[in-house]
Amino acid sequence: MKKVQAFLFVAVIALMFSSGSCKKQTCGCDGEVKFELNQVPGTINYEDTKFSYFISDGIYSYFTICDPEKVWDQISKFKNGEHVIVTGKAMDDCMKQMSYYYSSNYVLQLEEIKRPEF
Repeated sequence: MKKVQAFLFVAVIALMFSSGSCKKQTCGCDGEVKFELNQVPGTINYEDTKFSYFISDGIYSYFTICDPEKVWDQISKFKNGEHVIVTGKAMDDCMKQMSYYYSSNYVLQLEEIKRPEF
């Protein structure tokens, strides 16, 4: 009986370490690019380096920025709520699977953000 308990203990510890080393590899729910944004106007919003989002003017969609800390140097050049032009790749947000109300939500892999030229 003690051998079984020892084996189970070792197995549980091994599982804890192996699952803990897995990190998020992709943006979006499945990592598949649904469409690309090419110089789309909208508003950039952020709360801190961990959460940023873009609301487009023409597509009427909400885009959560994937890994905002990696592109924070680009995002932080703009004021919260500032009108910008964005280029990037859009993937499905996993919340779409839970509710219809998230049907216009996407995850954005930001490639470029700039001020509009008036």
